[in-house]
Amino acid sequence: MSVDRLFDLASSHHREGRLDLAESHYREVLGNDPEHWGARYGLAQVLIRRDRFDEAISWLTPLLKREAGEGGEGDIAAVYRQLGLAEACAGRPVRALAHFERVLEHEPDDAAIVHLVANLQQALGLDQAADASYRRALALKPLILIPASVTPPDFRVLFVFAPGAGNTPIEYLVSNARFESNVVTVLPDMDYDFERLRGYADVVVNLVSDVDRGQTSLGLAESFIDGLGRIAVNPPQQIAQTSREAVARRLAAVPGCRVPQTRLHPAGDLHAMTAQAAALPPFPVLVRPAGTHGGEAFEKIEDLPQLEAFLAKHVAGHYYLTPYVDYRSNDGYFRKYRFFYVDDEILPYHLAIDHRWKVHHTTTGMADQPWMQAEEQAFLDDPWQVFGAAPREALRAVRDTIGLDYFGIDCALGDDGTLVVFEVNASMLVHGNNAQFPYKTEAVERIKRAFHAMLEKRVPSR
Repeated sequence: MSVDRLFDLASSHHREGRLDLAESHYREVLGNDPEHWGARYGLAQVLIRRDRFDEAISWLTPLLKREAGEGGEGDIAAVYRQLGLAEACAGRPVRALAHFERVLEHEPDDAAIVHLVANLQQALGLDQAADASYRRALALKPLILIPASVTPPDFRVLFVFAPGAGNTPIEYLVSNARFESNVVTVLPDMDYDFERLRGYADVVVNLVSDVDRGQTSLGLAESFIDGLGRIAVNPPQQIAQTSREAVARRLAAVPGCRVPQTRLHPAGDLHAMTAQAAALPPFPVLVRPAGTHGGEAFEKIEDLPQLEAFLAKHVAGHYYLTPYVDYRSNDGYFRKYRFFYVDDEILPYHLAIDHRWKVHHTTTGMADQPWMQAEEQAFLDDPWQVFGAAPREALRAVRDTIGLDYFGIDCALGDDGTLVVFEVNASMLVHGNNAQFPYKTEAVERIKRAFHAMLEKRVPSR
């Protein structure tokens, strides 16, 4: 088969999302023509989608040395764009920012890239630069468009985003949707053309979801949504009641739930408490700076010297302290379950199993443990075989108490059948990168379909 035919096949499979075949054919092309620009670029795109970021970078980097006649200025900008994406996905924001800034040297009016640059600047603490970039992005293009998969779209959704505010991740949820997505950034002292924006707002979704990072932004989002004259999914007023401490207090009396009572402490007060250890909760205790998620700066503290060392290492304005709950199963492993609440549905997302108490699916050894995968698959296929009548009722009570349209919960099952609640918020991630765990795909797609159905229900009758 000719190189051109192989490349056409690879490109076709790539467009259809058949990544295994696309990768195989791109590699065949490169076996015959190692310098084939399109195959190198396409293969790198496939590798990024498969979370093989360093491999992708190794294929892209040589393309930067091509002369204009061998790829063209536009192609060079595209290479920098993919390099930035790969570095960002690999968790290297400084390198990602440098690449995206090179894109803007070639395409200075690319509003989407300006917005990405602003996000990275914000994440790196470059607040003044980020604010300037966000305002420039808004001036270039008030809305970031994610097109619908059909023309015309079934309806339009306006997503309200605030910089640095712990927004609900939606990239996977809105991909290949029959509705059109438009993302608007809310900033202080900005004039918005609400009459025009209403044309993009059959449904409005508030993305600002982290109370600790988004107090000011929640007020901005509320004012913006009021200006639109719309009722939003996950309204800011309800998000404001979902700090870790507020959630623990609200769920404390829910039957069938065991909720460690998280408390928020200003740094000064906590340092004062360490001077009189009697004021501290009993050890062990879990400590994290407010506004952090995942395993970032989150430790189990066994005694006062360890707490003092943690505070010295992780300087912050406020800290959360949570009593530690030993939630090990009888076999010695820790199991953390995640569900998503979408409208009236409670849908399983994953089961993470590890020998360590701090369980995150991406850091477990589950990829090499068939028994763990089989257990997770059984949970995803029928979660109510694992969560019997009592914990299922407790999950429903959590939904009714929190009252949001869309949010996630991390939890465990106590040995007495109680629901042990760790975290409840709308900031949790749903993604489709499940190459190592293909059995997860259907469960993830169920959440996505439910999200689409929830939005469609909220479209006003025409």
